[in-house]
Amino acid sequence: MDLPKKGEIVPLEKIKEICNSYGLDHLWKKIERDPPSRDFASDGCSRWFNSWNGMDLYPACFLHDLKYWAGYPDEDVERLVADAELMIQVARLLNDTSMAETMFFGVRIGGHERFKQTFSWGFGRQ
Repeated sequence: MDLPKKGEIVPLEKIKEICNSYGLDHLWKKIERDPPSRDFASDGCSRWFNSWNGMDLYPACFLHDLKYWAGYPDEDVERLVADAELMIQVARLLNDTSMAETMFFGVRIGGHERFKQTFSWGFGRQ
């Protein structure tokens, strides 16, 4: 499935289609039950590389952004799972763990909701 481009506002119907395509049924149910107030647009791999050694990391970062957008305050376990899934996807794409682990630690430190950035956990609900 072709994902929307970086910065493109994604309507709920397209988000539903993406969640269904990627097996993110739990995420879609959360969004459907209580859609975030802000529109969703991915910034890709926030303040990081969208590709590495010729591999496109954007799809993994897009899905990570979608999970962060829909997050609620204090969902520490959900955030950890989203970050771990990003790390695993990047490791599989690159067939290497060093960049994946670097990205994991970056999002663990820089993506916390207390920073209230455009990419922080729950940014769709701020």
